[in-house]
Amino acid sequence: MKSQHSLSWLLIVSVVGMGGCNLLAHVAYMSGGTMVPAQFKGLEGSRVAVVCVSDDSSYGSGTESERVARGIAKILAERVPEIDVVRWSEIADWIDRKGWDEIDYREVGRGVKADRVVAVDLAGFRVREGASLYKGRADLMITVFDMTAGGKEVFRQEIVEFEFPPNGPYHTAEISETKFSKLFLKVLAEEVAKHFHEYDLVEDFGASTLFDS
Repeated sequence: MKSQHSLSWLLIVSVVGMGGCNLLAHVAYMSGGTMVPAQFKGLEGSRVAVVCVSDDSSYGSGTESERVARGIAKILAERVPEIDVVRWSEIADWIDRKGWDEIDYREVGRGVKADRVVAVDLAGFRVREGASLYKGRADLMITVFDMTAGGKEVFRQEIVEFEFPPNGPYHTAEISETKFSKLFLKVLAEEVAKHFHEYDLVEDFGASTLFDS
């Protein structure tokens, strides 16, 4: 006899095959939730610096990259056990003092005395699809450096052509570009952060319905 857990997954796979994302979320909820473990748990109990660099500009206050870094740091502080997240202001001050045009992630980690550095390379960021539609797209490279091991790379994950929302663009009449951009940056931060903490699969399937309330 199959376990309840196995039957739940069988039902979930069947729903995916039918393309029912909202129904899938309800199935996962009714089956008690589907928790996904962190891909990398090495941030727990560590002092962690989060740095994001965009291909548009290596560094700058108020840029997309800064907002993504801040968003990731906030989520990690809330959801990773015993983590000590380096304040963004401390990271920004250190970079300003160095006056670098390009950031060396390991040097930042040493400069702010971090145990780990979560480095995010953000490329191809855009929010428009034509003149009247919004569709967020970006490429992400996530790397973790262990500064207690001389800056050794201990985790790497590439996300190619991440899209939001996943089920089609939104018309410019529905939301302003500023609000859409902020929402897309928030979703990008969540997408990166979930590599480092346990999360419920329901959260992923709820993302596509954020505008549908």
